[in-house]
Amino acid sequence: MDLPPECLGLTESQLGVLARQQVTTRLGRAAADAMVRSGRWEPLQLGVYRRLGGARLPVQAAIAATLRSGPGATLTGPAALSLLDLDGFPAFNRSVPFEVLLPPGRRVSGVSFPRRRDPDPGRAVMWRGEVRIATPVDALIESAPFAEELGVRRLRLAHDVLRWRGLLKPGRLSDRVAALAPRGPDDASLLRLLELDRSEATGDGERELGRILCRFDPPPEAQVWVTPSRRTDWWFSSVRQGFEFQGAVDHGTLTGRTADASRDAELRRQNIRLTYVSRADLEDPTTLIATVGATLAARAYELGVEAPRLRAR
Repeated sequence: MDLPPECLGLTESQLGVLARQQVTTRLGRAAADAMVRSGRWEPLQLGVYRRLGGARLPVQAAIAATLRSGPGATLTGPAALSLLDLDGFPAFNRSVPFEVLLPPGRRVSGVSFPRRRDPDPGRAVMWRGEVRIATPVDALIESAPFAEELGVRRLRLAHDVLRWRGLLKPGRLSDRVAALAPRGPDDASLLRLLELDRSEATGDGERELGRILCRFDPPPEAQVWVTPSRRTDWWFSSVRQGFEFQGAVDHGTLTGRTADASRDAELRRQNIRLTYVSRADLEDPTTLIATVGATLAARAYELGVEAPRLRAR
């Protein structure tokens, strides 16, 4: 049986997965029975199928489990992050864990996937077709119990990428944890994420750079939009001087270096200077402090203002 366009479109948005009930609702029970008997669909869960001939994706198991759990169920955890195409959470070539949150009064038995009662059934969600997916902030919080399986670094990376994309603002994680776990977090990995949430900086290298730069007085600000379209990691406003950690992911490629050059040219037109700091620079903090001090002094002389001064330890 060939499904009509509305069902095919739904299947595509759900990454090749379709529930029998979804077909029944649109076309009736006879059409759903014909679909199951056609031999073109592989069962993934009771009443949930994967269309044969399409790509077999690890995340389809999470989508199928959510559909199996019925209306109001929400997919969360690392699999939800993977659907955002976050670094470290590939949706399409590696299996990642997940959890299904059940609405009040719902029981799902005879299944092996992890599930529990949703602590906030009225939460805002994203959608893939008719699959409810936790928002990025919720999915990150609810990924913390999987830290041992994932590695803490991947959670930190997810946190930082969400911040870079503007999907997570400082303090938002703490506010949301208070709503989801009113008794307070008791997971060590979640506590580590909350420590990151209290900082404006993102990325291990950026935070390490910040610890060095903050030895100057007045200290720099983190993640400042210095023009309507350009943001810098650390910003000394009095001398219009920014510092950027030059990570290999964002700056180590030809594309990244081209983008850096374009940004530098734009900032220079605004009388803003930007200095890049590499991982190798961070490994020699004494030399780096001297370089930063000289850079700040040169900018202060150029602008006719007082330079930030290095504080004694």
